[in-house]
Amino acid sequence: MLSLTFVSTADPSLGKIDKTTMSQQTLMELLIDGITNKAIICGSAEDPWNIANWEGISLNHSGEVTRIEWSWYDPDGSLALEWLPSTVEKFEVFHSIFSATWLTGTINLTSLPDLMESLSLYGSNLTGEVALRSLPSKMEILDLRNNKFFGAVDLRSLPSTLDTLRLSRNDFEGVTDFSRLPTALVMLDISNTRLEGVIEVDLNRVKYSVEGSHVKIIHTK
Repeated sequence: MLSLTFVSTADPSLGKIDKTTMSQQTLMELLIDGITNKAIICGSAEDPWNIANWEGISLNHSGEVTRIEWSWYDPDGSLALEWLPSTVEKFEVFHSIFSATWLTGTINLTSLPDLMESLSLYGSNLTGEVALRSLPSKMEILDLRNNKFFGAVDLRSLPSTLDTLRLSRNDFEGVTDFSRLPTALVMLDISNTRLEGVIEVDLNRVKYSVEGSHVKIIHTK
């Protein structure tokens, strides 16, 4: 097992460690360092398999991680998304209502891989505020439904490519500016939150879900 003591306490977003100098094996082990049942993914907590053998992982021809899909493995504990390898395009962990384990803690969305197109962390106990101003420029899907996130959300600088944004069933609150939503957007789900504001709609191509919130939809045409 790699010794991760000194790197696990460092924040790569502060430039203290250059992730490009670290192997993808090390980065993936750091990613799941806070998962208590990590053996279901990597074989052994003490001596993890080579990432080529990890569950729910897809690699490219160069042996680099491109997709992580752990929805069937019910990881329990915290994830350190800041350690995601730069080659990851999709990351997905869904928990059903029947799950006995949950993701917990906070998440950092400011250091996601530039290539990331889809991030889904549905149905857990994740908490904290969520920073949406520095999402990857290629992101198409962000799904944070059914968690315990709170605070205001800033939707004024979302990626132009974003077509699906699901924030429902969280404790988000406050007056929100909906005037700069991406033109690519086809689904916005902010239902069952305490967000406030007005969405002006002149086309029917976008599906808005606002029930259980304080957001009003006004059709301008």
